Amino acid sequence: YGKQWYQRRVRGDVKVLQPSAASQRYELSSDFFRVTKEDLMTEQKRRAEEAERSEMLRTKAIRDRDAGIGMRIYHYTIIRIRFPDGLLLQGTFSAHDTVESIFKFVENALRHPVSFSLITPGCPPLKRDKTLLKAAGLVPSGLMNLSTNERSEFTLLSDELVCKLTSL
Repeated sequence: YGKQWYQRRVRGDVKVLQPSAASQRYELSSDFFRVTKEDLMTEQKRRAEEAERSEMLRTKAIRDRDAGIGMRIYHYTIIRIRFPDGLLLQGTFSAHDTVESIFKFVENALRHPVSFSLITPGCPPLKRDKTLLKAAGLVPSGLMNLSTNERSEFTLLSDELVCKLTSL
């Protein structure tokens, strides 16, 4: 597999993003936190239905089916990898791709080969295997941090990608 295969695979939607200070600041109105009577009634109804379902004896297949209720079917996922210098590498993958494909995507984006791990917040590092992105919880989107022992004053990304740098 070469770089051309991956460029075709992610539909040419490879981006390098520089987070701006404005993108990290959230201003929410007080209405955002206000809970209406209808919101409370809907939540109460949902909890009552959930409690009723949890009391019933169900097979694993039925529990799995119920867990999927209301879930959309996604064909693509947007994956962002945060590098130690703060830059974000973004690519679009098929929901049926594997975790291995993300590792290869990152390797092709590096300036030079380096050992690294990918860590999703609150989880152990991703294992480089054939797990589907959907099964890994990376659909419809995923954000992970690239961790490496190599220290450099320059970015780990290739010059070709750094030229495509845009603000988030």
